[in-house]
Amino acid sequence: MYTEEFFPDLTEYIGTAAGHTIGMIVPNVEPSIRTLLQISPEYSSLGIITSRIGAAAQAFSVDEAAKATNIDLLIFELPRDTEGYSGHGNLIVFGSKTVSDARKAVEIALDEINKRAEYIYINEVGHMEMHATANAGPVLHQIFQAPLHKAFGFICAGPAGISIVAEDAAMKAAPVDIVWYGTPSVHLSMTNEVIIGITGDYSAVCKAVDTAYEKASTLISVFGRKPESILHFNK
Repeated sequence: MYTEEFFPDLTEYIGTAAGHTIGMIVPNVEPSIRTLLQISPEYSSLGIITSRIGAAAQAFSVDEAAKATNIDLLIFELPRDTEGYSGHGNLIVFGSKTVSDARKAVEIALDEINKRAEYIYINEVGHMEMHATANAGPVLHQIFQAPLHKAFGFICAGPAGISIVAEDAAMKAAPVDIVWYGTPSVHLSMTNEVIIGITGDYSAVCKAVDTAYEKASTLISVFGRKPESILHFNK
């Protein structure tokens, strides 16, 4: 991961991570930007995570950062992107009362993103993103209505119809409940995917996520090779 020592004039720059993710801080928010983004005066500093590929990996990672530092999620948006594939990128902004907390949270998130990106998959046409955690924190609760301190899973695939088939298989495979969903016109920015967030016992959540992965992977493979992690995919 590059750090600001390589770019001494970029004091806002913290580093990069998988998915063409960049992490930055704003130590003292300029008043007009504060007004534009409707940021409360209690937050003197901002942390920013923004990526071309993925959003759940980044959301799960910022959730881990929030457990370890004193930050609050302010903005989570899903721009259409995935560098030409059928999914999204992300814009995540969180607020802190201190620069040190903002910096630490960005550093933690970038490290976690490099781990979570293993579970973002693509092939020549389609994509999938599958994640699970045993302990959902405040960020996942705010974004996806994940029950606090409970297991939470995220299932996403595109083209969108493939995701419906995979999610149906997941729900039949394990006793889990849907707590959040997104379709091209609901909660998403017309991206070609369907998403569900699920909760239940951690073992059940993992089984549902694994089942969805197998079903979606098989279906997406009709377009070409089996979807691979973005960490290993070569065009």
